[in-house]
Amino acid sequence: MTKSIIILLICFSFQIGTSQKIYFDKSKFSDSLSISKNMPLLAKKILPIYKNANKATFLDSYARIQFVAGDYKDMERNFVTYSQEVLGDSIANRPMGFIYKAYARTITKAPKSNSDFEGTFTAEFYRLYNSFDNNGKNWAESYYEIKLAEMKTNFESRLKTAQASDSISTEDAAVLCRHYSRYFIYSKTLSIANKIIDKIEADTYIIDKNIIITLPNKSTISGTMVRYRNVSQPQPVVMKYNIYAGNELSQCKEIANMGYVGFIANTRGKNLSNDPIEPYEHDGDDAYYILDWVSKQPWCNGKIGLYGGSYLGFAQWSAMKKVHPALKTIVPLVSVGAGIDFPMQNGIFMSYALRWIHYVANNKLTDLGDFQNSKKWDEVFSQYYKSGNSFRSLDSIEGNPSPLFQRWLDHPTYDTYWQNMTPQKEAFANINIPILSTTGYYDDDQLGAMYYYNQYQKYNKTNNYYLIIGPYDHGGSQGHPKKELGGYVIDEAANIPINTIIFQWFDYILKDAKRPDILKDKVNFEIMGKNEWKSVASLEKMHNQDLTFYLSSKDTKYSLQKTAPKKTTSINQIVDFKDRSEINIYNDNYINGFPNVIDSIIKPEKHLLVFESDPISEPVIISGSLKASLKISSNKKDIDVELQLYEKTAKGQYFALSNNLQRASLAKDRTKRQLLLPNKIETIDINQTFITSKELQKGSSIVIVMGVNKNPNWEVNYGSGKDVSSETLADAKEPLEIKWYTNSTITLPILKL
Repeated sequence: MTKSIIILLICFSFQIGTSQKIYFDKSKFSDSLSISKNMPLLAKKILPIYKNANKATFLDSYARIQFVAGDYKDMERNFVTYSQEVLGDSIANRPMGFIYKAYARTITKAPKSNSDFEGTFTAEFYRLYNSFDNNGKNWAESYYEIKLAEMKTNFESRLKTAQASDSISTEDAAVLCRHYSRYFIYSKTLSIANKIIDKIEADTYIIDKNIIITLPNKSTISGTMVRYRNVSQPQPVVMKYNIYAGNELSQCKEIANMGYVGFIANTRGKNLSNDPIEPYEHDGDDAYYILDWVSKQPWCNGKIGLYGGSYLGFAQWSAMKKVHPALKTIVPLVSVGAGIDFPMQNGIFMSYALRWIHYVANNKLTDLGDFQNSKKWDEVFSQYYKSGNSFRSLDSIEGNPSPLFQRWLDHPTYDTYWQNMTPQKEAFANINIPILSTTGYYDDDQLGAMYYYNQYQKYNKTNNYYLIIGPYDHGGSQGHPKKELGGYVIDEAANIPINTIIFQWFDYILKDAKRPDILKDKVNFEIMGKNEWKSVASLEKMHNQDLTFYLSSKDTKYSLQKTAPKKTTSINQIVDFKDRSEINIYNDNYINGFPNVIDSIIKPEKHLLVFESDPISEPVIISGSLKASLKISSNKKDIDVELQLYEKTAKGQYFALSNNLQRASLAKDRTKRQLLLPNKIETIDINQTFITSKELQKGSSIVIVMGVNKNPNWEVNYGSGKDVSSETLADAKEPLEIKWYTNSTITLPILKL
């Protein structure tokens, strides 16, 4: 497992904690000596009381607390438990926690001097390191690809926050222990480890970390190259086009270990490039020249493959605007759809976009300390929501005005600003290389990934596009699925080695090896609950029947009915925009907007309505994306619709299947807003929804949670017809009155085997 995936799995795991407070004497943390004495005491105090409802967060945090407390043996056992129970393989994930293990094994030998410590640490480093395969060794090395100053700053920032009070929650104490453990270890071992790694690298690789590619417009791109020292012939190049600068070396070494030249090109403005950082805007224009430069290097045999996830998936699609002849394949994983699902989803801007901007644009690498400061961002989003200020004021509320954030808000539709970033229409027809793509049922960027898929299918006639989709979140779809996802233990069949499959694909395309076994057809998907993969020729063949429901109500009970109403009536709802009594902020453990995949209850916000079907009499496979045709009237010119799909089992458990948003004014055309006519019946067709595939058991019912989107995670649409990001609570005026007509339909895709 690579460092980038570990960041996804671990760095987003600080929320669902307990609120228990303990005494915090800030006078005992005033200098380095008192800190080194009292941090272990703090860790020992919270060890017996620390709890967290999320297993991954608990095990991960607890191991760090154990380290600070000096409980090294139990810490190592905890890493094994995490590797097995969360990641699904304690053998493959043995390098996890390498920095902690290497230090702990050194200090238990009681070295008597600095030189003794260095010698002991070096021996323990090699002893542990040599027990790994090449991927494990690269993973261990990647732990030391950090900046000590950043670790120090992150810890001091957390400590300063804690010192503002004489008490601290157990969760905040756990986070403080985490940051202290990293700073402490690196302050003791980073320089020694880097000497060891420098020797390993010098013996094994040829490395160039300081490549500068000058573009025709005089802008520059920073590049890193790694190849094996004992390979003299030109090789195929596998590369990433990456905005997340800072760990290029470990990524390149991973690629080299798989039998290729590894190359990372950072996007314009990142790492060694002196240009301004402007995400998305230049990647498509720069890509051709980067690929051209790589193809002409003596270590490249003229064949290049691109891969990577999220923004890196987008970057590959940007390169498809003009396909370079040396580029033989792309492997876009969980691809962001710029202007499609980020920074807005179906027309609705997300608060997270500002947090992400600071992560990638605060400096030439990444600002992980700010990004991980969930408490800060929760407060910013809460303040925006409670105040009723405009979404456009979010950066001012945060205290760091962002021209980039404002520029994005100036383009609320899928206009030429966004369209210029990737291929459009007929340009997809010019893509003449094979593609392998991955996404997940719970991938936040599934809509982006499927946008590219659907555009390719619409305009390209070669049909050389392979898709893998299963019960994965954003991180799991990029290489290593989690064994458990929000309380759901994925089927054994679904736990596939995606990262291995990616390099099998490169071997297939770049080295004429056989195609990966899982790719039996163009669309390959796992049916949750059935524990099997299905391979079909196209997305449409994921289902072969439709199941349509109509809305119904009796008193205050809402239901889904299979028959159309004999007489159309309406379900009347009033939403008071001034009511801010509910503040539901997605935390970092949420699964695509769901607190859990499996839960004993659902707690919809009070402006959402719950519709439930009769229990099904036999198992049914929902496979594909739902469609909704909503007949509504309201007193506003626009609304943002939220629509969630659940299975409610016979035992009363809720299984989350898909979570969807749609701005009504952009439902017909994402490029042009078409406002509603107040108090006139309109049809809102919702077609851009998340794909899922699950066998529902006999006795289960289908639950639809539907209503108006109104929470701090998104901009609030007050329905005035003005630019939504500029609207304030004053624009709401009277409450939203909405009528949901009972001839509205929800259509589910059904696979009959």
